[in-house]
Amino acid sequence: MTDFNELDQQIAQKLAAHKEDCLKRYNRAAERMHAIGERHRRFTVIGDRLIQEVIRPRFERLAAHFDNGMLLSQEQTGRHHCICTFQHTPRFPATTKLEMGVSRDGNAENVEVYSDVSILPLFFQLSGEDRMAMPLDQVDESQVASWIDKKIMHFLEAYLRLETQDQYQAENAVFCPVCNMQVNKLYAPAQLEHQGKQYFFCVPECKEKFEADPEKYLAGKR
Repeated sequence: MTDFNELDQQIAQKLAAHKEDCLKRYNRAAERMHAIGERHRRFTVIGDRLIQEVIRPRFERLAAHFDNGMLLSQEQTGRHHCICTFQHTPRFPATTKLEMGVSRDGNAENVEVYSDVSILPLFFQLSGEDRMAMPLDQVDESQVASWIDKKIMHFLEAYLRLETQDQYQAENAVFCPVCNMQVNKLYAPAQLEHQGKQYFFCVPECKEKFEADPEKYLAGKR
């Protein structure tokens, strides 16, 4: 009669070893998930601090310099994002948005600070998006603040081009009725109303000449 005791022992050992291996795998997975969860919690704290102490205060100062600037609320943007919009105006004839925020990779091992600029319509080359990454354990707030400041200044350089680039200021371009020089009516050194119409002048002297004899300069222009 065949003795199966040795086989039974081998099977039992195999099953026991497999069970132990499964338990180790489960424990390692649980440890990884715990570590990931802990990193997520730390990221949330870091993200909150960067938004509230570094990014949002800078956006508030930026928006305060523009009548058409509006900083969206956290309820509108989400917890770790800041968005400042700039409405279309005669001075800045484009719809513009500056967005900055804090994100992470899937395992929350790295923190990313991002910046994104959109200007519509866009008539010049613009590097609108950029990111800076750093390990979760090595987030340097002063480094983030310096990076954010540079991105805000980069945005300003682009946004102020709306005032000087011809494609944007075409509707503001008029001609001085005295010397026929083109002038931006938003920044004309002098202007006056004559018979219900507004006239813009490149220098105050041209306004004085026009006031002295407006018909001389309007003859043939009506």
